[in-house]
Amino acid sequence: MLSIDIPTIVFEILNFVVLSVLLYHFLFKPVIRSVRERAEEKAALMKAAQEELAEAERYRMELEARLKQADEQISIIVNEAQDRLEDTRAVIISSARKEAERILREASLEVRQQQQKAMSDHVDELMAAIKKVSGQVIFQAAPPEVHDNLVQQLNDRIWQLGSKEMDQVEAIRRSLDERSPTVFVEAAHDLHIRHQQELMRTLTALIDRDVELELKTNPELILGIRVRVGDTIINNSIASQLDEILEEAAKTFKDNLTYA
Repeated sequence: MLSIDIPTIVFEILNFVVLSVLLYHFLFKPVIRSVRERAEEKAALMKAAQEELAEAERYRMELEARLKQADEQISIIVNEAQDRLEDTRAVIISSARKEAERILREASLEVRQQQQKAMSDHVDELMAAIKKVSGQVIFQAAPPEVHDNLVQQLNDRIWQLGSKEMDQVEAIRRSLDERSPTVFVEAAHDLHIRHQQELMRTLTALIDRDVELELKTNPELILGIRVRVGDTIINNSIASQLDEILEEAAKTFKDNLTYA
């Protein structure tokens, strides 16, 4: 029969308990504490890592938001710069167009003015040529009676001064008050003695003094006569009539040039 040694068993159990307690306090407990501390450290590291990761994520999102905002601001700035550039370009083009139009207007005006001046000068030359040619034709074609009629018409006009224009007669007499009563007569042809006598009688009656005639032949008158009494000139020649006609024609032509 198996015998059980109770004291030995109890002793062994006590030894086991004591050994277990010793192992627990001197081996397992430090190991468990170390493991727990390591676990806590690891948890703290994990938490710190997670916090850092969250912080990094927050920074990333904030950076992305700032980058997005920066992109939007850059787009706005670029668009504004393009708008300003377009406005500036439009202003420059408009200014250049206006300046070009102004230059063209001035150039066109200057060209028209030069053309008008050239035409005006040409008109003067043309009228002078017409007068010369017309004078030559009239001088050659007109009979002597035309010249005599012009002289007679001037003599009649002087007579009419005494009956209708006494103010002018008085002015002529005053202009001769301190002068020698000499009348200067220019005729296209030599005056017939009859015309000279008629002029002397008419002029003597006009100024109420005896007069002397100073005669001169002037072919430029073409036909007719010109008389200077004091400060008054009385002209009845084809040249003066041509001058009036051509002057009016030139004025009309130049006016038409101006309004064109």
